[in-house]
Amino acid sequence: MNYTEALQYLDSVRDQGAKLELKNVRDLIRNLPFDLSSTDFIQVAGTNGKGSTSHFAAAILNASGLRTGLFTSPHLQTIRERIAVDGDPIKPQEFARSLSAVRDISLDLVQRGKVSNMPTFFEHLFLTAIHHFHSSQVEVAVMEVGLGGRLDATTSLDPLVTAITNISRDHTKTLGPRIRDIAREKAGIIKSGTPLVCGCPKSTVGHRLIKQICLKKNAPFHTVTRNPSNLTAEISAQGYNCFYQSETAAYRYQIRMNGIHQARNAATAIRIAEIYLEPRAPLCEATVATAISNTTVPGRIESIPGTPTILLDGGHNLEGTRALSQFLAERNLKDLTVIFGVLRDKPYRLMVRMIAPFVGNVIITEPRSHRALPAELAARWFPEHTQPAIERDYARALQMARAVGRTILITGSLYMAGDMRTQILGGDP
Repeated sequence: MNYTEALQYLDSVRDQGAKLELKNVRDLIRNLPFDLSSTDFIQVAGTNGKGSTSHFAAAILNASGLRTGLFTSPHLQTIRERIAVDGDPIKPQEFARSLSAVRDISLDLVQRGKVSNMPTFFEHLFLTAIHHFHSSQVEVAVMEVGLGGRLDATTSLDPLVTAITNISRDHTKTLGPRIRDIAREKAGIIKSGTPLVCGCPKSTVGHRLIKQICLKKNAPFHTVTRNPSNLTAEISAQGYNCFYQSETAAYRYQIRMNGIHQARNAATAIRIAEIYLEPRAPLCEATVATAISNTTVPGRIESIPGTPTILLDGGHNLEGTRALSQFLAERNLKDLTVIFGVLRDKPYRLMVRMIAPFVGNVIITEPRSHRALPAELAARWFPEHTQPAIERDYARALQMARAVGRTILITGSLYMAGDMRTQILGGDP
């Protein structure tokens, strides 16, 4: 099939729904007609920060001379963003070729009774990444968990290093209502004998639970922040000047992405790379500094130049909105024109409360999802002085925001951030 047919096929698979279980995908992995042993895997989970951490880790490993794969989710604008080799997204024809192979292999295995079911939508993408990495002779692949960890398709692999960036409340209907429940689901990636890097702050419930489970499973536990002084970040005109003292070496690096929380994500990535590279050679500080300063992830408090400037943020839970609010406060950004849309199963009242001090006026829209919160309901929670206006058409919402002439902030939903980015900058499917 060609790329257009590949997208149509995936749409038909998506309509069949998702299933969180590992047996089927493990059977698929076990019966693949090619050898996975030539590629090492690193698995990264977490409520927030796992995408940025995965990007940082892949960049460091690639800069260290390794052919490096990266699998992330969800995508912002094009599904091809999810699969990259040495920083380059998979090409349309490569995507179609690998997806075709996955479909044909899976269908054959089902017909021969080797597996029970065809892969789900996410499993198709996961297996497409595996096939592409094998075809591209990738040496190490960084695999971001899609949801949770315990039952995620990426857990069917045998990684050499695992990481959990942080634990906070999100996807509570699936993962459980309490931090303790969510931590246990994410800790499902921990494997006996496999080192785990924990990016959770040392004083948190998540950190304590993950450490306990590592001890029970005999998995070496590595914490990113052992004390307040081993990770520091200072605001600069270009971003953040950071210092990280790991268990084995010291690193100075500059982050150009917005948000001081990225300092911890980068430090987590450094520790991942250190542990993976340990049998080969020490990690080079200059290599780390170059890789991190060159890493950007669209839609993460992304600054889009223009008149006016646009800040595009896909933050869609409390932790993400807290990071955004911290950035707005540290940069003294106020009286913003905000375009806001959110899914109805998110803690939107608290999210609105966090960003309200920075809002001059707000335009309410809706993410293109059946789970979107109606704009009229979202508008009720913004203060009266923000003069909430409702505009569901993205082009008109942007036109209204630009007419005000102040810095624009687009936030509340990753779905909406992706569609808005395409509206602003264009892009292929």
